[in-house]
Amino acid sequence: MDPIELLTRQHEETETLFQQVAVASGAEKTHLFRRLAWMLTLHTQLEERHFYPAVKLAETEDLLLHSFDDHAESKALISQLIHLDISDMQFEPALVRLRASVEAHVAEERTILFPQVRQLLSAEQLEQLGEELARQTEELARPGALPTVSSELQMGAY
Repeated sequence: MDPIELLTRQHEETETLFQQVAVASGAEKTHLFRRLAWMLTLHTQLEERHFYPAVKLAETEDLLLHSFDDHAESKALISQLIHLDISDMQFEPALVRLRASVEAHVAEERTILFPQVRQLLSAEQLEQLGEELARQTEELARPGALPTVSSELQMGAY
């Protein structure tokens, strides 16, 4: 399993969810946003707990520190959005800020971090990291496993 492919697939799923949330309304929008919040939380935890520590080298350290800052911004916006009704006037502007923040972060990972990681780690190291990320994704996907998102958000119930 290639860890960069796994993370890229999660980036793509997140973008699809952003697109779906943007055009949805009512209960469907609420459901899709909750799925998006869950997916972003899973992805953030996977990167912070497993990917970033595994790829922290002198060449990547500054970028990883910046990535943690990006994640903090996203977490704050998700927290704000979770507590808003989709009809609240603050919801859409906060969602737009979240999407812009995530898109900038993803672009930085794809153009800078991921190519660096491919150069710095051996094929064997990448394979081992990919296997670990796949295991941890399954673990984090279990209801209640994520510290900031309940199983209701995961399932989209409310």
